[in-house]
Amino acid sequence: MSVETAAPSRVGTKISHYEIHELIGSGGMGVVYRATDLRLERRVALKFLRPVSDLAVRQRFLREARAASSLDHPNVCTIFEVDETGDGEVFIAMAYYEGETLDRLIARGPLDIPRAVAIAVQAGRGLAAAHEELILHRDVKPGNLMLTKGDTVKILDFGVAKLLADPRTTARGQVVGTPVYMSPEQLCDQPVDQRCDVWSLGVVLYEMLAGAPPFRGETAASVIQAVLNDPPVRLPAIRAGIPERLDRIVQTALAKNPRARFERMDAMVRELLEFRSLLDTGVVTASLPARPFRTSIAVLPLTDMSPERDQGYLCDGIAEEILCALARVPELYVASRTSAFQFKDRAADIREVGARLNVDHVLEGSVRRAGDRVRISAQLVSVANGYRLWYERFERDMKDIFAVEDEIAEQIAHALKVTLGAVDGRPGAAASTTAAEAYELFLQGRQFFHQHRRKAFEIALQSFSRAIELDPRYARAYAGIADCLSFLHLYFRKGPEAVKAADAASAKALELDPDLPDAHAARGLALFVRGDLPEAERHLARAIELDPRLYHPHYISGRVAFSQGRVAEAADHFRKACSIVSDAYDSWYLLGMCWRRLGETEKARSASLECIEAVKLRVRSHPDDTRAWTMGAAVLAELGEPDRAADWVARALAVDADEPIIEYNAACVYVGLGRHDEAISCLEASLGQGGLSADWATNDPDLDPLRSHPRFQALLAKVSG
Repeated sequence: MSVETAAPSRVGTKISHYEIHELIGSGGMGVVYRATDLRLERRVALKFLRPVSDLAVRQRFLREARAASSLDHPNVCTIFEVDETGDGEVFIAMAYYEGETLDRLIARGPLDIPRAVAIAVQAGRGLAAAHEELILHRDVKPGNLMLTKGDTVKILDFGVAKLLADPRTTARGQVVGTPVYMSPEQLCDQPVDQRCDVWSLGVVLYEMLAGAPPFRGETAASVIQAVLNDPPVRLPAIRAGIPERLDRIVQTALAKNPRARFERMDAMVRELLEFRSLLDTGVVTASLPARPFRTSIAVLPLTDMSPERDQGYLCDGIAEEILCALARVPELYVASRTSAFQFKDRAADIREVGARLNVDHVLEGSVRRAGDRVRISAQLVSVANGYRLWYERFERDMKDIFAVEDEIAEQIAHALKVTLGAVDGRPGAAASTTAAEAYELFLQGRQFFHQHRRKAFEIALQSFSRAIELDPRYARAYAGIADCLSFLHLYFRKGPEAVKAADAASAKALELDPDLPDAHAARGLALFVRGDLPEAERHLARAIELDPRLYHPHYISGRVAFSQGRVAEAADHFRKACSIVSDAYDSWYLLGMCWRRLGETEKARSASLECIEAVKLRVRSHPDDTRAWTMGAAVLAELGEPDRAADWVARALAVDADEPIIEYNAACVYVGLGRHDEAISCLEASLGQGGLSADWATNDPDLDPLRSHPRFQALLAKVSG
């Protein structure tokens, strides 16, 4: 922030519970001071807005600014409080960041392409998060984008632009805002939506690459004329080496007609991420993996239309089985379960689903069950035009449910004109049992397994065990038992009896079905927790060979490699896991950890930001997922968001204070916050609950700042002994 004009000094005074120290910025919207929050003993930035005499306008602004303060995103400046002084002057208390605004950086010359794109991606993500809450910025410009340590972007001044655009605060005929960055519809005082922010970000990206904005003039009127009428000069004509695809992205953002722009901010971000992955193939993004898919689909959870509304597990299970069957098609991209299931019990427009999940088609439907009869209705819809491409209704006995799932998948594949190829000629995975009741229990177990909580794993374990009582040769149920026991040990440090039982169950699954990918994956995980790493890696590799689209073999292979100090190899496995399930927050977290250890700072930050996006998606549907909260908190601490990090870890500890993995993850967060004694106390509590691994603690870079601490050294010696 630059000090442009003199302002009445508030230095040395107190406003509310804030003590003001120095003036750090001044401009058309007001003045900014560095201050101390005396209640919480933290540094803040206090922004005093220019006076607004109209009481109704001021009150409305206060409501809108307080709504903006609810935004929880690492690329949005944290707003602690919005209030008024005794004489009615509005001020905003914000997080104080060390860094500089983007306009200062651009003043030193154009940015290199990867850095400009990375900044635009971060800004776009923060704006997309605001748009999800129906909040527009309306004044996106370099002066409102703060770059903190490591080029982390913080978007400033949400809500202020709308206040200043109110006619009661403006002289007639006066343009409020910064015309260089304003969209044509803003300048023409037309209704706006998130595409006005798309335009402004396009201008900012253009300026980062060219060193000057696309629309210029000697006066505000000439700038407005250029924005409304002149096409921007193409970037390659200004700067050699600008790729055509990047220029095309910018041109789309700068389309005069809003309908020709990116419809949503996250669509622009996705295009930028895909372009960025071409610059560096090692950077995995949450966009489509770089492979020649012919088309794409999302399988939404089916709606329970049963009279008692008690068939949720069946609805989810059928959708998951169809999803898994379609995922075996090489030509077809299938959105992950986590991504698609965020729309469970939500009314969402097909176009919104397609835009959010980056797919061309959506499968939706319903299940109605009465006794042993089940009716499944399903339809395939095109995202582009909303037309139904295929519809079918199936009425069957429950014992025929397997055939229905296969039939739906085959008909969808036919409708999409792709070939539904089974893996190595194998039938659908559900066909490893012929007992409908055992299959129902398996689906119930899977529904709980996906929650990844101790109690949920234990309930899933019971369901899988009951399935085996009905069908003692059900290999997938044995694999499910092994996975539950292994994760209970890995995440929640269930004792050696769990390791032994997982070993036996995984061996039985493999005995019953030697070519079942799930069985090899379960065997690899069980051997990993048992400590037989070479054999674990052999089975995990076989699982990947049998089904390259399975997530867990890559995830566990990454953990095996990392625990042995093979960090580059671990990063490769986590990167592949993320490309399979783009919203797997734990793999993104561990990928960032690996890249930090390898010194790949930019890649590490990219993975960290993806982790935050994945965590936010996860906790929308599973707010009690404490692993997600703590992993996200650790990333926020690394990104310089101590207050948000502390809040997220507090949420986790409030739910699972006695879980060893949560104590361990909380310790990592406290290290990032510089609270080392609290971190070691959490590690000691984790050790006391049997939840501290010597190998992992030795190689975990999150704990590096503790290495010289005597208490930590004593702790490592104790756990190693």
